[in-house]
Amino acid sequence: MAIKSNQVLNIAKVLKSSVIALLYFSHIPEVIGAPVMDHWPVIQQTFFAGRTVQLNPAYIQIEAPLQAEDAAVVPVAIQIDIPDVHNVHIARIYLFTDANPIVHTATFSPQQPVRQFKLATRIRLESNSQFRVIVEDSQGHLFMHAVPIKTPGGGCGGGLTADEAMLRATSGEMKVQPHWLAAPALPEISFYIKHPMRTGFERTTQGYYAKAWYINHLAFQLNQQAFLQAELGPGISANPYMRFALTSIDSAELLVEAKDNEGKVFHQSFVIGKQP
Repeated sequence: MAIKSNQVLNIAKVLKSSVIALLYFSHIPEVIGAPVMDHWPVIQQTFFAGRTVQLNPAYIQIEAPLQAEDAAVVPVAIQIDIPDVHNVHIARIYLFTDANPIVHTATFSPQQPVRQFKLATRIRLESNSQFRVIVEDSQGHLFMHAVPIKTPGGGCGGGLTADEAMLRATSGEMKVQPHWLAAPALPEISFYIKHPMRTGFERTTQGYYAKAWYINHLAFQLNQQAFLQAELGPGISANPYMRFALTSIDSAELLVEAKDNEGKVFHQSFVIGKQP
């Protein structure tokens, strides 16, 4: 069952008061020693009510810093490997960051039946937080693994200093970089898209909060076949970055469609050939 936008709004309302406090005190160094925020009971009730979520780190590996250097750009990597049982495959991968104003960070949906999935990306942290990955398989089973990350805080706020006209003119520009591995098949790729990913908690020079503005949908096609979809929240860092593997074929045209929460749509295609 996919997460709906009204669920995201509900969880934001539930956590609003604690988030305001965190934003107010985010400049204080002692926040690093504050407790790691864990909102799992609220997240489970809001997003997975009535469903069993099994703790299963064996299926899900997470690489993340114990102490983030920059709360606005926190690198995380996940690797999922579910058993080959009765043709079960990965349906969705949910990312949650408990301490953020909007805890749902992203949902990734492979569009082809796969049991293994690797992804690296960058997230924001408002305060010390559990970062959790929940995998839903094709039979509706849910598995979770979570790790704590500490941070100086304030990754979801901060002032606006970039030139607005330039941001508007360049948002949506994309780049793909291949990473050739041992086999001479298609590589892992790094995908970048230029966008400020405003959370709605950034203050302008006049002192008011700028409205949220972020990429909320990505769709990847490989040789005109749907390959991967992603629903993003503002918990993904500015200028979103993702690294993932393509399928093992000689060459491909990668078509990317991106949409932001203002309704603007961006398209770009890339030809990725066999390793030279």
